[in-house]
Amino acid sequence: MILTMLSNSSKKSLPAISGGEKAGRWVGRMVSKGSRRDAILHSVGTVLRDTRLSNLTMKDIAVELGITKGNLYYYFKDKQDILFQCHMRCMDLSLDALHAILAGHSGQNEPLHALLVQHIAGMLANGFGSVLLTDLDNLTPLQRSLYVARRDEFEAGVRQLIESGVQRGVYVCDDVKLASLAMLGAINWLPKWYRPEGLLTADEVAHGLANFLMKALQPKADPTKGAAKHIRETSGPLTHSPTRSKRPEVNRKAT
Repeated sequence: MILTMLSNSSKKSLPAISGGEKAGRWVGRMVSKGSRRDAILHSVGTVLRDTRLSNLTMKDIAVELGITKGNLYYYFKDKQDILFQCHMRCMDLSLDALHAILAGHSGQNEPLHALLVQHIAGMLANGFGSVLLTDLDNLTPLQRSLYVARRDEFEAGVRQLIESGVQRGVYVCDDVKLASLAMLGAINWLPKWYRPEGLLTADEVAHGLANFLMKALQPKADPTKGAAKHIRETSGPLTHSPTRSKRPEVNRKAT
């Protein structure tokens, strides 16, 4: 079987969509011919935010994107091929960020945090994250093995960054593999509830979630060093019960 895979030399950067901007129909005619395939994949990703690929036919996808079914078949063999390419492009974005960070080209003081932010933002801004919860059994054995190899490479990179932080004394972690799987598992669930029209942009969600996940690795303050006493002395007595502020729902899908 000939897979319509993108080589590293032919990969094109995808147009980013801000958190508050709703994706439009396919823009393939507005870009160069070499970028049309990526443009279709990007648009498919936005369609999958609201509809599972398993519920769509190639005709349905073509109608959603505003192109003919024949044009869609020109770029992709079948629906399975579209699913595979979405998975691969999602991993391409994350692996590009990982390779830059491991090579020291990111200029970030906290490489793991930088990687998580780029991983999340790439998933949300380009729509490819919508396929991550799709059953991999829909792929052929060869397609699945190619995707899993890239996914495992990314997971190994995350573990490497956690281990490096532990060795430098900036992280505390008893089980690096478990920590990495917990982080990536939480991130993979984002497409289930994130909506671009929500209160937060994709970048704000990326930084907020990355900050939250990183706290699990931060060393706990030692109460024997007087931190708790200092807080009590400087905060003053609590004269009333604090009221809980009412906060709006944040990018949550209605159920």
